[in-house]
Amino acid sequence: MASAAAIPQPWTRKAAPPAAVGSLLFPAGIFWWLSTHPAADPSLVVPGQHFLIVTAVSLLAFGLAVLLAIAAVQIAQYRVLFLCLGFMAMGGIFAVHGIDTPGILQRGDAAKYAGAVVGISAYLSLFVPALFFAASYTPLTAAFERRLPFSPAGWLIVLLATAVAIYGVLAVATEVIAELPLGVKPYSTAMGITTIALLLFSAWRQARAYLVARFPLQGVLVLSFLLLAQAQVVMMLGHVWRLSWWEYHGLMLLGVGLAVSSLAAQRAKGLSLRSVLEATLELEVKVGLELEHAESIAALAAAVEAKDENTRGHNTRVAELAVRIGRAMELPTDQLRTLARAGLLHDVGKIGIPDAILSKPGSLDPQEWTVIKRHPELGREILLRVPSLHREADIVIAHHERIDGSGYPRGLRGEQIPIEARILAVADTYDVLISDRPYRKAFDFEHAARILREESGTHLWEPAVRALLRSLAGRVDDQAAA
Repeated sequence: MASAAAIPQPWTRKAAPPAAVGSLLFPAGIFWWLSTHPAADPSLVVPGQHFLIVTAVSLLAFGLAVLLAIAAVQIAQYRVLFLCLGFMAMGGIFAVHGIDTPGILQRGDAAKYAGAVVGISAYLSLFVPALFFAASYTPLTAAFERRLPFSPAGWLIVLLATAVAIYGVLAVATEVIAELPLGVKPYSTAMGITTIALLLFSAWRQARAYLVARFPLQGVLVLSFLLLAQAQVVMMLGHVWRLSWWEYHGLMLLGVGLAVSSLAAQRAKGLSLRSVLEATLELEVKVGLELEHAESIAALAAAVEAKDENTRGHNTRVAELAVRIGRAMELPTDQLRTLARAGLLHDVGKIGIPDAILSKPGSLDPQEWTVIKRHPELGREILLRVPSLHREADIVIAHHERIDGSGYPRGLRGEQIPIEARILAVADTYDVLISDRPYRKAFDFEHAARILREESGTHLWEPAVRALLRSLAGRVDDQAAA
């Protein structure tokens, strides 16, 4: 069985760059040659074909937006949401660009206004998406995620869909949009230059991720942004209905089509939509990064490690296992980060436990057990002193509670226990079972799995046990094969 947290395989380092360079230079060379040879750049006034290619681009952009919307809900990340909004805006506004093609719906005098709408929609169909794309790579998204819950963010999709629908009605049924100066210089030039700058910025930020991980969709997204920027250049420099002008439609079709096809190819390999996008946009929650970016967590985790040398590395392993379980259960990213921090700090209360008890090589007597069972409460008291760790404090105090109410310190049962604490209990139990302790040797995977199953539904939360064993099965099989 493949691990639910499987890491996608890197892309070939040698084959990708030449193909990408060729994809960019070839259309640029064609446009330059046609522009410098007017006799070879005929006028092709074919409204029907224009409508078809624009519709194809719009449908692909809408399809990609739907997939990104699904992933945004699963991951609960504004960055994915902004990409979704970008392709959604592209699909909607470019659809208006196609519908208002003179000769399709609008004829006679109305065609004059339709021509103005077509020009405005052409620029807006790249300008508005570029704003969303660039925003997804700025600190703006991190600020949203720190200050706002993700749950209301879905209304942004509804809001944008409503705005695009209103734009479409105004563009097709009235002359309001046609009277705007956005499709003529200097406004169109300013919009076009801004669009190019935003797309190049997005490509640059995405390229940084690709150069580290070399994951296919990372590189394709870079190429898509550059092709869209190239489409904007051709739109600005080309002459309407000329063969060279048609190239910008082809570049948009190629840019969006590559993103859709690459995403489909990764899904065909068995990778989940969530795992593909997390790898592409570097959204995976990593325990090491939580330590790196949170000084309070790093200091507290280091203090626990120094206090109890017999369990060195235990906190980090538990955090990683908890995140693995959370990913297998498809929890949103904010919960995964909470799990990572709570896992790192779940034993922080042991700082207040005497060394003689922590380091005792044999079994603890009843009085010593009473003392050590205080560590969840001590941990909560410590974490409540850090304002940003209050949620983790509620999890830490509950990580020794049991489903049947036999745990401590408060005897909570079932859903009274926070879901993160239920997950943490499974991760903690598994790591204890597979680790050497002063009083016994580590159990192998099969033995540990058997104990987890025996305690499932009574002491341990069954869904978390199933998720852990499911996610670990592939890794264990790979190790056995090696």
